[in-house]
Amino acid sequence: MEVTRRELLKGAAALGAAGALSHALPGSAQAQTTQKKELVVAQGGDIARFDPHYSTSSNDIRWSFNIFDNLTSRHPDGKLYPGLATEWKLQGQTQWTFKLRQGVKFHNGDPFTSADAKFSLERTYDPNAKTMVATVFTTIDRIEALDPTTLVIHTKKPDPLLPARLAFYGGQIVPKKYVEASGNDTFNAKPVGTGPVRFVSWVKDDKLTVEGYPDYFGGKPDFDRLIVRAIPETAPRVAALLKGEIDIITQLPPDQGERVAANSTTRVAGALYAGLYVLGVNSKRPPLDNPLVKQALSLAIDRELIVKELWKGRGIVPSGPIAKGDNHFDPKLPPLAYNPKEARERLKKAGYKGEEIIIETTVAYVSQDKAMSEAIAAMWKDVGVNVKVEVIEYSVRAQKNREKSFKGVWWADPTSTLGDPDGMMWRLLGPGGITDYWRDPKFDELGNAARFSVDEKFRGEAYREMTKVFNENFPWLPVIQPYEDYGLQRYVEFTPNPNQQFEIRRFNFKFRRA
Repeated sequence: MEVTRRELLKGAAALGAAGALSHALPGSAQAQTTQKKELVVAQGGDIARFDPHYSTSSNDIRWSFNIFDNLTSRHPDGKLYPGLATEWKLQGQTQWTFKLRQGVKFHNGDPFTSADAKFSLERTYDPNAKTMVATVFTTIDRIEALDPTTLVIHTKKPDPLLPARLAFYGGQIVPKKYVEASGNDTFNAKPVGTGPVRFVSWVKDDKLTVEGYPDYFGGKPDFDRLIVRAIPETAPRVAALLKGEIDIITQLPPDQGERVAANSTTRVAGALYAGLYVLGVNSKRPPLDNPLVKQALSLAIDRELIVKELWKGRGIVPSGPIAKGDNHFDPKLPPLAYNPKEARERLKKAGYKGEEIIIETTVAYVSQDKAMSEAIAAMWKDVGVNVKVEVIEYSVRAQKNREKSFKGVWWADPTSTLGDPDGMMWRLLGPGGITDYWRDPKFDELGNAARFSVDEKFRGEAYREMTKVFNENFPWLPVIQPYEDYGLQRYVEFTPNPNQQFEIRRFNFKFRRA
């Protein structure tokens, strides 16, 4: 079956020329310039929600991180910078004091104050709000808005990662007055933030229009207007870039990279993703409630073949739930094994009777998702699994994500928001997390202890033990840590952020002009 599987992979990927992806820029192309005032970006799928506390989808956060600001900011270099907070300091062990930026206004003209920051953070973990980011700030005990420019956050126990937590999911600051007056639905339909772009309009399955905010504290971005188009299919997305209709495309598949790099007017920019592409698992649904079945599914995935054929080598095989580049990533841990013979044995030991396992996939929610689904389904069939691939729309996926109603396995792209396992493995797999379909007492005890510990040696040992528990139970099936590549016009100066934030503030984006 090896030849058949390889042919399937090649067919699914629509492979282009072989060889390593080149990012070199010919000298003559360096001089390319533009007079454009409108930035046009195409991504693989439509936007589901604008309210930043109700979505962690990559297609949503690219824009919520620009409509809204956070107190702290994680730049593409991985370092933490001031955002709406200009400085912060730890007083004692559990009290963080933040000085807020003065003179900032929301897009509707309302002034930004500590009351907005307090409201925003408390909203994330309010049980009545039922947000998608409820686990991000569980270390917080209480918050005080001492005066309009001073915010004090008290944590339950020492939390040295708090400033980093504030830079990502859940940390986006929303306007208290507007949200309370308009309600969540209106706010989601007409979002208002303090970020470098302000909302103009959105046409479902067509385009988002935002404009550069002239009063942005970091300076108006280097465009007047930004158009975001949803183009799920790869071929038209790449064609639009090559024809000059699009300035930047996201989720550039590896088989198209050489074509874009070889074109005289376009180039490729990429970064090793600060996270993983995984198949989430509904471990509450038989036969996926049996760890032996999940172990068999993992052993039946030839990840090296997927990396080589579908990704043209633009990725690495994970060893567990911690991404390479994170604190406490264990380089000694071997990549997840491929052993179809052992997979069959574990299915037999599990008493697997041919129950159907469903892969619910989108098209380009993550790059190559449908192609990988078809390849993995073929691998699972090879070992005797009764597997079915179902293609679902983005809106359906978003609803299932909120309701935790996936039928079997589905694609997810967990992001390491902190450069630490607390910001990915524990944030998402901990109690109440987005992928909380499984619980283990030892995993929970270690994760909670590591979250509050300032002893990095203890934290490292805890995450090693949690990885062992994970690799026995597979609440996710990690498949690849990919390079996330973008196609750009050569007159665009832009550096990808490994954590999927699409950073278009002045320090990271500009048109090269004559």
